Amino acid sequence: MIQFNVKSLYELADVFSVGKTAVWVIICLLVLLMFLVVFYGGRDRARDFSITRGNSYIEGLRIVNKKDGADLWTITARRADFSKDETVAQLSGVTIDLKKEGAVLNADDGTYNMNSRDLILENNITIRQKDSVVSAAKLSWNSANGILSSEGKVLMQGDKFKIEGEGLAVTQNNKVTVTKNVKATFY
Repeated sequence: MIQFNVKSLYELADVFSVGKTAVWVIICLLVLLMFLVVFYGGRDRARDFSITRGNSYIEGLRIVNKKDGADLWTITARRADFSKDETVAQLSGVTIDLKKEGAVLNADDGTYNMNSRDLILENNITIRQKDSVVSAAKLSWNSANGILSSEGKVLMQGDKFKIEGEGLAVTQNNKVTVTKNVKATFY
């Protein structure tokens, strides 16, 4: 803390042959200078330490694709974290309801591109349709051409069969192809 002793300032003024009015002008200028430093300097520091707005997110996201008034598919996610340009959403707790096919797809995580409407799903993926279940580690869904694909290991199980392999392609007309290292067991 800066303390001024006016008596000592007057003594200093006598040494330099400056009048009492000049001492008061100097004191006023010093106070004004301190005010400017504190006021404007504080504003600059406040800007430096300000918290910037993070990415946007939505809890309970729901995306519906309709055609001719009917729902084709619905994507729901427990949470969606959007990129800064809001073109990509990182999803958690993903469910896709494919109404027409009667299938429900679940995954722990996903990445949805808002422009292309492509979706990449990862971790604990299951597709349930009637009495069968398909499991995979990673799936890609191209909504424009309706192809669901995977290059990793795939397991398809039903009441009377079990098919294991690598690589999967499911087309719009529900044609399912396991591409390599296929092992099928029928009960």
